[in-house]
Amino acid sequence: MRITELTARVLRIPRSNRLTTSYGSEDNATTILVEIRTDEGVTGIGQASVDAPFYGESAEGMLTNIRSHLAPALTGMDPMATTACRQAMERALPHHEFSHSGVDMALLDLKGKALGVPMYELLGGKVRDGLTLMGFIHHGAPEAMAETATRIVEEKGYRVLKMKIGLDPVEDVARYRAVAEALQGRALVQVDGNTGYELWQGLWALSEMESIGGLGCIEQPVPSTRDMAILARRLKTPIMADEAIYGPPDAIDVIREEAASIALMKMNKHGGPSAVREIGSIFGAANLTLSIAIYYDLIGVAAAHLAAAIPCATWPSPATDLADTFVAASFAPDGLTLAAPSGPGLGVELDWDKIERYTVEL
Repeated sequence: MRITELTARVLRIPRSNRLTTSYGSEDNATTILVEIRTDEGVTGIGQASVDAPFYGESAEGMLTNIRSHLAPALTGMDPMATTACRQAMERALPHHEFSHSGVDMALLDLKGKALGVPMYELLGGKVRDGLTLMGFIHHGAPEAMAETATRIVEEKGYRVLKMKIGLDPVEDVARYRAVAEALQGRALVQVDGNTGYELWQGLWALSEMESIGGLGCIEQPVPSTRDMAILARRLKTPIMADEAIYGPPDAIDVIREEAASIALMKMNKHGGPSAVREIGSIFGAANLTLSIAIYYDLIGVAAAHLAAAIPCATWPSPATDLADTFVAASFAPDGLTLAAPSGPGLGVELDWDKIERYTVEL
């Protein structure tokens, strides 16, 4: 079997609510859809998120990278030799993990379809059904956030809720207090700083939140691994690393510095499901915990496969917040679990009418 064509397109899908972080705000999710075709008629589909201008590669850059560099490098190769394909991508376009990620997912989808096995079998086999979900509280006034927290815990039964911080420490504490007091211990709260704090701000704000109670996890409050290690020594709440980790060397640094006890894996910043599996093995060997970012659509499907196959991937991840999806409705949470499909490859059907509707020309 040989790769005959690799194509990419940009989709823009509306969010249910505006996403506000320390980086800025956005109303739509921009994403890249990758298709790989072969001479035997087997195809693979993959997806990569676009997080620019906040970080990572732009949609325009990813399209150019895939079409002008990765497609020529992979055309004619055996798609079943996924490691060789990843090496070819790295030679053709080094250190562009965002561009690699959707292609890597498509290769695994294709290989699973060719072998007739679900993706989790290619990642080591299933150790659990899939991924545990947490709720997400969108940024707003303290009273509105408290009301949302109460409602989604009562409706969905979430045991962990995530909220963004890293904007203004005083306002962050006020919002956290409102949420924690409304929950009354019914769920833990994960706060995500997206590197927005300086060390002194993190020390003050996070200590205040700990004193209020109900704090379950602190995600990447400061930029540097060194400063996260300081916070980890000063605070009782587990620290989660996100932006501090791109590749295996970063994972080793976080472990060596004892900067975090949980790590958030994102396929876009690591280079695809294969890279997440490799980094997950490093954290597993260090007896640390992983959370796999869902994002949306096929990325969420692949996240469920990864969580099913990686033993230490036990920390929950926020449910998707898009207003629509091009993945068939059969892929949906069962309570708090997003189960990995059992069909070949990613194991889901796509709505190509929706894909055409959300495709944009750049």
